[in-house]
Amino acid sequence: MGSGGPARAFNAAALGTEPPPCGEAPFARGAGPAAGGDEGRLRAGLQLLSVSMCGPSTHAQQHKGSHSGSRGQSQTPAQPRAEGQGREAARCAGHRGSLCSSMASPKRLQGLTAATITPMTPDGEINLSVIGQYVDYLIKEQGVKNVFVNGTTGEGLALSTQERKQLAEEWVTKGKNKLDHVIIHVGALNLPEAKELAKHAAVIGASGIAAIAPFFFKPTNKDTLVAFLREVAAEAPGIPFYYYHIPSLTGVKIRIEELLDGIKEQIPTFQGVKFSDTDLLDFAQCVKNNKEQFVLLYGVDEHLLSALAMGASGAVGSTYNYLGKKTNLMLEAFAKQDLALARQHQFCTGEFLSFVFKLGFGVAQTKAVMSFTSRIPMGPPRLPLLSASVDFIEKAKAKMDSLIM
Repeated sequence: MGSGGPARAFNAAALGTEPPPCGEAPFARGAGPAAGGDEGRLRAGLQLLSVSMCGPSTHAQQHKGSHSGSRGQSQTPAQPRAEGQGREAARCAGHRGSLCSSMASPKRLQGLTAATITPMTPDGEINLSVIGQYVDYLIKEQGVKNVFVNGTTGEGLALSTQERKQLAEEWVTKGKNKLDHVIIHVGALNLPEAKELAKHAAVIGASGIAAIAPFFFKPTNKDTLVAFLREVAAEAPGIPFYYYHIPSLTGVKIRIEELLDGIKEQIPTFQGVKFSDTDLLDFAQCVKNNKEQFVLLYGVDEHLLSALAMGASGAVGSTYNYLGKKTNLMLEAFAKQDLALARQHQFCTGEFLSFVFKLGFGVAQTKAVMSFTSRIPMGPPRLPLLSASVDFIEKAKAKMDSLIM
């Protein structure tokens, strides 16, 4: 894969319109023709695509020179809780000057966000030493400058609280002056842990936090879900909060259209949703009623083009770790109203995923694909997940090589 991503070249000139302010979509101010016919419908769909105009276009200026730095405090072992709280406070105080000001971003979260993988050593410990290399790979090879850390792809719920904090610190540290957004997933099965992780993410300077619904003892209606999320978000009052909607895993199927109604009054920092579901009717209603107020990020990679047509603000997904460059080309084609080319790029992603789904594809296999694509060792998954087989790796690599030029 070539260096750099198409996102840097994706600009207002390609659309034939003046660049909008960050967060305002092209054509939102009446630049396009009246809706009607295929062109009118396509232009209406293009309202989402302020994508990459306010973020990746600054890549060339922000990524000069190499980035080095020690792993520092993020590698210290967990302290006993009695004295650990004081030491953690001291550690976080040290972060405030170096991290918080650099990662806090006024830019609206948009474009592609990679759901990061958690690198592990062969013996199953988290491997912080490759995070800096990982950051550079995403930026240079995939054109991706936003990350979502400790989510499903990152095995977040299989990690200890201390491990999640260490990973969060390392991504914020290594992403300083390079990444546009480092969103830390802080969701947990219990409220105290989620609140602790939220507070920590805010102190170290994360761009925002996200949380899934707890899924053993589940919220059964909107009010109980909002009550849980409100408690978590309150621990990080200075940064955006996103709800991570993934009902196929949590079993919490409260419609997002319903959730968003009046949520700002309950959670002032609520910024948007990572919508990892195939219910495009629910998603479309969210866009129709809340497009200007919330960031609506789509999380099913193989359906992204459909979500773009609906009006998605951007996307969060695992394939953007290794197919980010291809997906950025799709975004660029869509913005240029070349729907045929956009479909071609989406079909490429779909062809690969359709192939690996038949072989058995999940987090473990994603780690294997990322390892041979990036040449950064991602290591094994954590039990009860099992490592990808040699047969899977050989077949998936051959398929990837046939699709990516």
